[in-house]
Amino acid sequence: MMAAASLRQLWFGQLPLNVAFWRYLINYGMILNLAATISAIVAIANELHIAWAIILHFLPLPYSLLSAVGAWRSANRNGENAGFVNAAKIVIVLWLAFWLVV
Repeated sequence: MMAAASLRQLWFGQLPLNVAFWRYLINYGMILNLAATISAIVAIANELHIAWAIILHFLPLPYSLLSAVGAWRSANRNGENAGFVNAAKIVIVLWLAFWLVV
């Protein structure tokens, strides 16, 4: 129940930017994406159908989008300086693009 409430707060940008960015986007996102990428590589190494590898690779995409949108919305609500907010938004886009390609 607490996880759902935290994800709801993340989605609506109600978390502080540092929490949305570092905890949800970077830390949890890296763990999920690394696990998915390693699973896809193992599927290929075990000669499973390529469709399984593709499915495994893109499995964390909904979470990645949720955390990217939530961090973006948190950045919009942030009262910090504009340079910090713009830098966070650039990293959000690059981070999401990186995990889509890798």
